[in-house]
Amino acid sequence: MRFTREAPRHDGDDMSATTIERMPAGCGPDRAESENAVSLTRRGFVGATLGAAALLTARPAMAEPTGSGELVVHYYSPTWKYDDAVRAVALTGEGGARTGVERDEFGMTYTFSFSDTPPQGHLGFTVRTDAVFPDDLRYVQAAGGRAEVWVIDADPHVYSAPRTIAARDVTTRQDTPYVAVEDLAELLDLTYEYGTNGYEFDGAGAGTLEILTIHRGRDHYEIAVDRDRIGSNVTGNMLRAYTDLVFDDVDGHRSGDTYRLSFGALERLFQVRTLSLGTEHLLLIPVDVAHDVLRSAAPSAVGFDEDRLAELDSFIEGQVEDGSPAVALIVARSGKVIKEDAYGYALRYSTHDSGGETLPAELLPEDRWEPATTDTLFDLASNTKMYATNYALQRLVSQGRLDLDSPVASLPGWEAFRDESTEYTGDWTVGGEGGIEQAHTGKDTITIRDLLHHRGGLIPDPQYQNLLVAGELWYQTTDAGDRSGIIDAICRTPLMYAPRTRFAYSDVDFMILGLIVEQVTGRRLDEYLAEEFYEPLGLTGTCYRPLDSGVDPHDVAATELNGNTRDGNVSFGTHPDGSEVRIRDHTLRGEVHDEKAFYAMAGVAGHAGLFSTTSDMAVLTQLMLDDGIHAGRQYFTGDVIDEFTTPFAPDPADADTSTIGLGWRVHSRSAAAYYYFNWGPSRSTVGHQGWTGTLTVIDPLHDMTITILTNMRHSPVIDPPNGFAGAEYAVSDLVPITARVYRALSTTTTRTPTLAGLEAALEDHIAAGEVAGPIAHQLQDAVSRAKDHLTAGRTRPAVAALQQVLRHLEDPKNPDTLTDTAREDLHRRTEEILAAIG
Repeated sequence: MRFTREAPRHDGDDMSATTIERMPAGCGPDRAESENAVSLTRRGFVGATLGAAALLTARPAMAEPTGSGELVVHYYSPTWKYDDAVRAVALTGEGGARTGVERDEFGMTYTFSFSDTPPQGHLGFTVRTDAVFPDDLRYVQAAGGRAEVWVIDADPHVYSAPRTIAARDVTTRQDTPYVAVEDLAELLDLTYEYGTNGYEFDGAGAGTLEILTIHRGRDHYEIAVDRDRIGSNVTGNMLRAYTDLVFDDVDGHRSGDTYRLSFGALERLFQVRTLSLGTEHLLLIPVDVAHDVLRSAAPSAVGFDEDRLAELDSFIEGQVEDGSPAVALIVARSGKVIKEDAYGYALRYSTHDSGGETLPAELLPEDRWEPATTDTLFDLASNTKMYATNYALQRLVSQGRLDLDSPVASLPGWEAFRDESTEYTGDWTVGGEGGIEQAHTGKDTITIRDLLHHRGGLIPDPQYQNLLVAGELWYQTTDAGDRSGIIDAICRTPLMYAPRTRFAYSDVDFMILGLIVEQVTGRRLDEYLAEEFYEPLGLTGTCYRPLDSGVDPHDVAATELNGNTRDGNVSFGTHPDGSEVRIRDHTLRGEVHDEKAFYAMAGVAGHAGLFSTTSDMAVLTQLMLDDGIHAGRQYFTGDVIDEFTTPFAPDPADADTSTIGLGWRVHSRSAAAYYYFNWGPSRSTVGHQGWTGTLTVIDPLHDMTITILTNMRHSPVIDPPNGFAGAEYAVSDLVPITARVYRALSTTTTRTPTLAGLEAALEDHIAAGEVAGPIAHQLQDAVSRAKDHLTAGRTRPAVAALQQVLRHLEDPKNPDTLTDTAREDLHRRTEEILAAIG
């Protein structure tokens, strides 16, 4: 799918109550069966839903007082196309009134005023003359009603005030500038130390290499200074697998007692921007920016090496040729989709019916294999927790409708979530097969926050659908509108651990959270999400129960071959009357694979059940980088994003080792880290992984999101019950894909052609005696005239003057002195400026 993804505009939406249109036909909830509010209470009692949810209010709704605001945009363009270049608009929809335009040492400064904007509101702008991104609407958040930013032509980032790298600290090699790490410490707020490698580094034994270790923020980088090789955020996990993806070349060199990095390496490692204006070298650090909508761009436009991206294609295609599961991938950086591809097959195996009997799945003839496409829907599994339940919670908290510190038992309908209701049964007896070692109490103290931290002490997987395991907690239903039965089963479920004593990743946590969303909103979870997120975002392939929403099964990637039987190795038991407990035995396609979601919650659950496509997932993940903003609407606030993604540990001193926020998996700062965020992502990364073979990576440092969707479980079971053949492929481990995305980020120094740079280079060549005689004065005169014309906005005569420069270079006269080195350098710089001017 090609981007831009233009959703319906919602200018000025401050996340107060909105009027929602009916869901159109397509991927969305089944309206026919859920026109009434869902039943949320225990079995046998149907209570009223909570429209106002007064008991749950934790903070005031996010409406802020408004007043005057100001946005100042400093814009640099090598073409000097500054006339009416910048336009401004607030997220509220108010257009900015331009109150000033003036030239400064950076370029041109535009000042805009707003009469009615919140002090912390988002102020946006477009640069209409930008050579690459003229339609890119970028928002920055004001502080005290004011925001001031610096932007560069053909660069989608937004920066704080430039910092100057002292000219004496910059050296060049083959026209590439370098600066010593020691001279960057204050500029970039980094620390460094020299030592030896404490582990086998790129094949070299421990203690055999001199290593420069750099720390900046949560990240660290280790450079073998005599080999110019680097490892970023290396962990033990990375040294045990895919070691060929751990270390890479770095454009740097040892210089005496210092180590120098090229400007390109500086940009790649620390995600900053350099800009050389003649002899002045600027360092710019990005600020948070929200891109109004996603757009497509060439990979090179946002810092990717296209040859290295091709290596990623070769890797995945090789895996598919060897029989791997399907892979669908989308990468967005700086608000631009730079890669969206699908590989392999959505269906290769299938059961079939014969005389009313379902026969075991078989590998289909190759001509019946169905290719995956970028429009194929995949079962997200536990990524549902984030892009359904967590998003709903983040919106409700932003609106002031939910207190995360409310005990579950205090919520209407959950009064029985207490120790008195606990029933030890099936595998869930003390000392039983389920692993409960002793009885625990305190269920009534468990809060919403505890559930988000996975520290409520709940059983990770009670298997409500399986009579053999669940005993008297067994529950199945086909009615997603009646929640009384599952709430009753959850309330009676024993605790595995004492609340808040340990981390235990539990699906039940998010089953409860999804039910709480339904209770607060008075709508079934799938309906609420469709109305509040998926429809206004313009998503067409994101929904629960896609088959009930009219999605063709052929548009969905298949998962398990023989239902939930693990190829005949699993049964849910028999009822007292001798009948078999319901279990699917057909190839799953368009039905959620997760057993609790399908059998106990009829396909609509807070922990699993959502289906989506790559293009839809790019929009959803981008919200986390864009302060919850898309197409002029804010779905949740940046403050709430920060709250939900802050690493949590019971002892704050241990927060650097944590891999959990509020629901979100987060990269730890100092520990072995969340496995799926190794091999490339920064230590600020958040996201989640799903059991069907899905992964989302949201990296604020790199301003990048990656979504990988596979159907890993669409393969034979080779090690019952959960060892699938599809899991044996490297692509199913997911991290070799993300690693290759990060390795494709370019280390080439960003070159912005400038007249100041041409002028400075000319003076250097003259000083070195490489340009002398009449041609020196001719070139100086032509460059000076071009500069004067561009300053005055006269493009055509400026072009003529630069063309004159080329003619002098191409046809020097006696007694001119012009070395080949000077000619090639000045010719290249002049051609680059002409190309930029267009």
